Formats: sequence, C-alpha cells, structure tokens
Amino acid sequence: MRRPVILLPPSKGKAAGGSGRAYSRTLARQPLAAPRREVLEAAIASAAERDDAVLARRCGVAERDATDARRMLRDLADAPTMPAHLRYTGIVHGNAGLAAVDPDDASADVRIVSALLGLVALDEPVPAYRLEFTATLPGIGGLATFWRDRVCEELLHVAGGARVWDLLPAEHARIWPDGLRDELDVVGVRFVRSDGRAANAARTKVAKGLLTAHLLATPRSTASAVVRAVAAARTKGAPGPLGPGWEAAQDAGGLVATYVGE
Repeated sequence: MRRPVILLPPSKGKAAGGSGRAYSRTLARQPLAAPRREVLEAAIASAAERDDAVLARRCGVAERDATDARRMLRDLADAPTMPAHLRYTGIVHGNAGLAAVDPDDASADVRIVSALLGLVALDEPVPAYRLEFTATLPGIGGLATFWRDRVCEELLHVAGGARVWDLLPAEHARIWPDGLRDELDVVGVRFVRSDGRAANAARTKVAKGLLTAHLLATPRSTASAVVRAVAAARTKGAPGPLGPGWEAAQDAGGLVATYVGE
C-alpha cells in the first residue's frame, strides 16, 4: 500500500511574507495549473468589488479589514510564496507539527484543501491570501463547485491505492467529486459531543492536529488501531492521539471521535 493521504482544511492564520518566487510565476510547474490560474485571475478581478461587506465575506474577514483584503487580492500575482507546510499556521497545522515536517521525507502525503489552489501538497509554493472556500468569484462562480469539478483526476492520482484520512469540515468536504469516495479507501473522521452534536470547533481543531501528528508517526494505522490507541491512552491517563477527554469508535464511515471531558 502507498503511504497514507491526510486531507486537511486550510487555516485563516498564515505566515506573512515569503522568499519564494511570485505566485504567478510558480503556476506552470504546479499540478492543477490551469484552474489555479483561472482562480487567480478571478480573485484579482474581484478586488474591484465596491461593496466592502461583500468583499469581506468573500475573504473571511471583518468588514473593517476589507481594505487590506482588497489589496491582498489585487497583489496576489506578485505575492511571494513559501511552502504550504510553513504558510499555514492555524490550530490544526500547529498541533500537527507540519512546520517541522520534511515534505520529501514525510511518512504520509498531507494535502490541504484551498480556495485558491484546490488541493495543495506540503512542499508547494503558496502566497499569503484570504479567500473562503464557500466564496463566489465573478466569472467562475462558487469555488467549492469549481474545484469539485476539476480535482477528480488529481485526487485519483494522489489517493488511488492509499488509505485516505478525511479530516475535512463540511464546507471543504464539498471538494469531493460525486461517487469518488466510494472508489477509494477513505476513513472519514467525525468529531462530536456525547449527545451526537458537533464538538466544539476549537477543541476539534486541536484533536485534528494531534491525530494528524499521530498518523504521521504511525502511518500504517487503521481506524481500529486509532480506537485502540485512544482507549489505551485513557486507561493510562495520557492524552493519546486526540488529546485529553476524547473517546473513539468505528462506524460505517470510519471513525467517530467523541468528546466526553476530562
């Protein structure tokens, strides 16, 4: 079996700057180059949006920050880049320790679902940007639909013959083309409270990051192996693969992580 694939959402938090080539100059060497260029051009064009409230929603920022978001969109083509594992600095990525991972040597193929780039490997050049996966851009429409219709071949190339750990929230899970999950070995992971409702978002992000770190350390893990590791850690009073306060069980979709408190 190939090394496992771990699908993660992006983060709003991103490292600033970068010493890599301007984003537009990296596209020819990247997978998904053509759709990425389409999104880049549409994003730049959207900087002309006159309504600050619309622009702020598109970029996932407060309306008071619309001027900065507008400038970031306008300057995307010339924005310096850095590898994805250094660019994304959110709770998930920090707890996964991705900044310390050598992409050439990683035991799992971590891919980040991005509104700007679609599906991103850890070593790919990424500019600082603000763009929501649920956004609509002039000329191409909704980004979730746009990417779903264009990543099928890349997802098959990346995930065919591998175990796929799907840690995507609902909005980013829309990148899956219809029926493709059924063709692959996908372990979906749900994070819930003891009443079955969605777990606290911040707590879930920490658990996703820690689970990613665990899977990088134990790439041959299965859903049942994670369940056993979580149970063993709770018996010992240790944090385990999800952090303190979590239990885990298998279901038809893969893995259910339930927060039950300390």
